[in-house]
Amino acid sequence: MLSAREIEANLLRTLVQAARTGRCPESDQEADLFRFTAQLLKTWHPNEASRLDAAAANHFAQFNVKPRSFPQVVSDGLIVDVARFRHAMEKGLAGILKW
Repeated sequence: MLSAREIEANLLRTLVQAARTGRCPESDQEADLFRFTAQLLKTWHPNEASRLDAAAANHFAQFNVKPRSFPQVVSDGLIVDVARFRHAMEKGLAGILKW
């Protein structure tokens, strides 16, 4: 069984990779995370944010799914600590492997 830190590290690696490549989300939940992450990154990482947002929008359109609101992403527990998550994503996009 993975610890909470290992789960978070895996999520961050997945989102950093998706932000760099623009790959499509594999689930509705992942699309919500792509969209939420794009919002957090748009000021300092606009290209990566744009890729995530476009991939999420395509997913929602393709599967006719309504995205969760940003507060709902947090209240549903997809992201627990927004500030920490944003900081970790920015470090991950900068190539820093430990945060």
